[in-house]
Amino acid sequence: MIVCIGRRAHPLACWTVLALMGLVAVACSKASNINPDDAARVRKIDTTVERIRQAYTGKDVSVLHSLFMPLDSLRTLEEEIQRDFAVYDRITLDFTIDRVMVDGADVAVYFHWLGQWQRAGDEQPLRERGHAILRLVGHQTLTVSGVDGDPPFGMAGRRIQSERPRGR
Repeated sequence: MIVCIGRRAHPLACWTVLALMGLVAVACSKASNINPDDAARVRKIDTTVERIRQAYTGKDVSVLHSLFMPLDSLRTLEEEIQRDFAVYDRITLDFTIDRVMVDGADVAVYFHWLGQWQRAGDEQPLRERGHAILRLVGHQTLTVSGVDGDPPFGMAGRRIQSERPRGR
């Protein structure tokens, strides 16, 4: 874009246009302000959540046990998970993380989940979805301190309750 007066380009207009283009290029290319430590922590959180998902779908009790804090509420959850492993032959589960809130060593991972639980004799798998909060604690090593909301774990107990005939 050059401004012409008559048949000659106006030098001041050319320099003005070049200066504006340079200013736009500098303004649009600012450096990233992401702290490398924060980025590493977010990656560690994501990796921990994925390990939980893979351990559950792979029916790996030892990995889940290593990721859970030794709390009574989590022992109950581990028992429900082991019932899922006994009842269902195949489990598929997808997590979609909505947001992650970090407060010191405490982490809250809000996620949607969609899963299928298949028994050997069933033609169709049980399909469910929900939203839950995974509570993690730690800096270097993250462990589960709680699960709130509607978690995907313990589906065998839910299905048994839903299949019971209703009383009068």
